[in-house]
Amino acid sequence: MNIQQARTGGADAQQQFLAGQVNLFLFDLKNEAMEHGFKTGETWDVRVVTENEITSLRRENHPVISIKLQSNELLTAYLQVKSKLEQSLSKDDTALTADDLVRDEKQHLAAFPVRSFRS
Repeated sequence: MNIQQARTGGADAQQQFLAGQVNLFLFDLKNEAMEHGFKTGETWDVRVVTENEITSLRRENHPVISIKLQSNELLTAYLQVKSKLEQSLSKDDTALTADDLVRDEKQHLAAFPVRSFRS
């Protein structure tokens, strides 16, 4: 099944497509964490961002894992990733809607490492 078939198919096809995208995203996070030597307590900052924000994140952080999705898929993927990473949702996260993402031109699910540095 390709992306176009999943998006134009039934609800089951869309759910399968999205589940696959979320699992791939999480797989990439795990691989990058191992490759970059994450230590205990280091985690990912997961956000929904615009085209301009993803460009800035890539300039300022390494690695940045991202995926571009439609707004309704983006919201579901964001909530699923946060849940699977066992990250709590803020008040803003729980109030977020697909319409908010469209209005704010959010198109990407992005994650970058949160590292604690000793001074």
